[in-house]
Amino acid sequence: MKRALVLCLVAACGTNGPGDGDGYGSGLGTPENPIPQSGEEGPYEVASRMDFTVEQLLPPQVEFAVVTLRTFSTNPARALVDAADHAGVPAVGALYNVIPGFIKDRLEGWINDELAKVKINGKTLQQYAGEVAALAETALTQFQIDSTLAMEPGTATHTLVGIDFAPAGFDVQVPITGLAADVLTQHPTITVTEGGALGFGEQHFGLNIGDYAWTGVNAASVQLFGADIRTALGNGINCSALAHTIAGKCALNVCVGHETELRGICEGGLDAIVNTVHGRFTAMNLDVFRFVTGEALLVDDDQDGIADRIVDGTWDGELNIGLGLRKAPATFTASR
Repeated sequence: MKRALVLCLVAACGTNGPGDGDGYGSGLGTPENPIPQSGEEGPYEVASRMDFTVEQLLPPQVEFAVVTLRTFSTNPARALVDAADHAGVPAVGALYNVIPGFIKDRLEGWINDELAKVKINGKTLQQYAGEVAALAETALTQFQIDSTLAMEPGTATHTLVGIDFAPAGFDVQVPITGLAADVLTQHPTITVTEGGALGFGEQHFGLNIGDYAWTGVNAASVQLFGADIRTALGNGINCSALAHTIAGKCALNVCVGHETELRGICEGGLDAIVNTVHGRFTAMNLDVFRFVTGEALLVDDDQDGIADRIVDGTWDGELNIGLGLRKAPATFTASR
């Protein structure tokens, strides 16, 4: 009995010996051929870099949002009035139907002259709108998806947890909170082969990226200018003060008047501009967001046969943002 026990200890009876792969396959689980850490020991933290511009893809939703903001940056008076008019703000008709033509001809210039004096954290209104337009463009085309990845032989649990907008040029991280249309967790098949080669099967996600990007751009506005977009514009312009000033402008002994209507156009125009841009963001929500395949390399830094990092990762991705299914390749890395 003692002899049998000794033989069993020497042979490591009932345990996984070096190189047996711990369920992944013979010869795996060595420093040269590492295997993933068990999900029970904790997941890997994954960072997937999305860059739609790789495919020269600027969706119409993004383009419209950017054009709206850039128009506001170049001719804010015209943008305010047009936005309020398109939104059906009654004050537009109430004002323009009663003021004489020679006042109408001067009104836009008077408003722009006053708006040129506006400062938002030291930036002119035009500069602010231009910078927000740039943020909008990059936030919807360049971002990093953070996720967790727990692996066991043959399968994995991959869960999206956040979006990092550092690739877009601003230091904002937005947690993925699980909006109604989000599909955040997938269980792809995985393969591990010689040299630490790691492969993934198909994964289907749904992600309200537009809503999260809007949150990110507003957070960037808070960081850079002290308030979210609508609040920054409202504080900077001060519609009540603007309306009072413009109402007192006169030409040929006729004054504009209609301070209440002017304030309504200003407030309604700002609401409409921000709501229009927000709406274009939400149109970017990804109902179809698929990683067809994935591949990467496991790296064992401490030579224990268990991968500490995942490098050289690529996702063969596809998405649909209202333009049909488009290629959306991504790169990723991970660590534990």
